[in-house]
This record gives sequence, structure tokens and C-alpha cells, in this order.
Amino acid sequence: MEDRTITQQMQRFAPLGLTVAALLALLLAMAIRGTSAMWFLTLFAVLLPAAITAALIRWWPGGPKADADINWNRNLILAGVGLLLGAALTVLLGVAWTGGRLGNMLLVAGAIMLPPAALVAALGWLLGRSSHIEDGLAEGEVVIHRAAEHWGVLLPPLLVLILAAAMAIGPLGVIGFTAATVLYLLVLPGMGVAALAAYLNTRLAVTSDHLLIEQGLFRRRVKRLPLARIDACGVKQGWFARLLGYGKVTFVFIDGSSLAVRGLKDPGTLRSRIRPAKGR
Repeated sequence: MEDRTITQQMQRFAPLGLTVAALLALLLAMAIRGTSAMWFLTLFAVLLPAAITAALIRWWPGGPKADADINWNRNLILAGVGLLLGAALTVLLGVAWTGGRLGNMLLVAGAIMLPPAALVAALGWLLGRSSHIEDGLAEGEVVIHRAAEHWGVLLPPLLVLILAAAMAIGPLGVIGFTAATVLYLLVLPGMGVAALAAYLNTRLAVTSDHLLIEQGLFRRRVKRLPLARIDACGVKQGWFARLLGYGKVTFVFIDGSSLAVRGLKDPGTLRSRIRPAKGR
């Protein structure tokens, strides 16, 4: 009971405390010159959406109750909303006060928030959806193998983030900072959302009669492909993918068309299950 009371008190004062800390970080970023100012600005970009998220979690309808467990999916969605609101607010204020030091600081802070806002919002959206890959099974049709995306598909956007950070703090000057900005603001959000969608939304199942493939970012779709249509199934793995246990599987159909799915766990087992199903 005492622990729950402490948690409730923290939830009550978290929005105010985080807001004060965010404003303090912004003031320090304006008062200090050099690299330290960027660190305080980054701290502001973290604290402001955290304050908005804490307020949303506390006061949004269906908020935390005294005897209820934490709704992590709801909180994650609200965190994405908090990041988007924080980014929009700082960008709008930065545009309104453009030309001055405060306006420029706010524009940079808003830009820092945009990629995490897109990624967290996408994560909350994707986690809130359920799989329907086995809903349309015919009577007597049974699943003999299931496959899903490997976490290795998340590595490319992570490498982009590391590269952007290295170029931003490296000795390349304006060229490095410009390249880091392009990678962070344009490349990272697209690659990150696509990787999350692939990891969380891609499912394969081999039944006694069909190959079922479920994919989609905004709307999940299930393809039902008769096993009799599959002429060949190939696996491609580089040394790193082989080390981690994932790869690309390509299905070639008797009409000459093909379909490739990247980043699947244990692709060799999937291929072995396809072949016996064809009677090979």
C-alpha cells in the first residue's frame, strides 16, 4: 500500500517537475556557449516530451487507477503523442521567434524530437494490432510451421543512428553536421518505421495446403498461396545474417513470378517445411 501511494504521488507531481526541469535545461542551453549548449538542448528535447507524456498518462481518459496494473500499450501510445506534441510545439515556437537565439534553439530541439516521435508513435500503433494470419484456415487445415522476422532487421536503422552521431561530433565540420542532419531527419525515420513494421507485422505460416504471409504497415494483409503453386524456395544469407540466424527467403511460383521476404528467423527450417509439403 505504501509503495502504491508513493507511485501515485510521483505520478501527480511528475508533469510539473519535468516541465520545470525542461525549462531549466533550455535556459542553460541559451546561457552556455559551445558544445555544452547542445547537450542541454538535447536534455530539453528529452524532458519536454516526457513532461507532456506524464501529463497525458495522468489526465487522459482511462488513466491510471489505484488498484489497476500499468497499461503499457496505452502509455506507449501516449508517449508517441507526447513526442509529437513536443516536437510540433517547439518547431512552431521556433518559427515564431526565428532569427533569435531562442528561436534557433527551439527549431533545433524540435528537429531532435521528430525521429523519436515517429518511431515511438509507429511502435505504439504496431503493438496495438493483433495477428490474423490463422483466421481463415479451412476445416482440417493445420499449421505445420510458423516463422517471424528476426530482430536483426532493426540493426540497419541503429547503424544509421550511430553513423549520424559519429558524423555530428566528428572533425568534419559543416559537411559532417549536414550529413548527420540528413541521416537523422530523413533516413532514420523511414528506415526505422519500415524496420519496426517488418519486425512486428511480418508473420509466415506453412499449413498442410497453403503458405500464409501476413504483412503491412497501416493495414495487415494475409496472402494465402497454395503450396502447389510454389516451384522453388531459396534462402540467401550473408555471413553476419548466418551468424545471427536469419536470412532472406525467396519463393518462386510455377507462373514465373516470385516473392521475397527478408529477415526471417531460421530460414533453412522454413525451406525444409515447404518442400515436404509439395511432396518432394
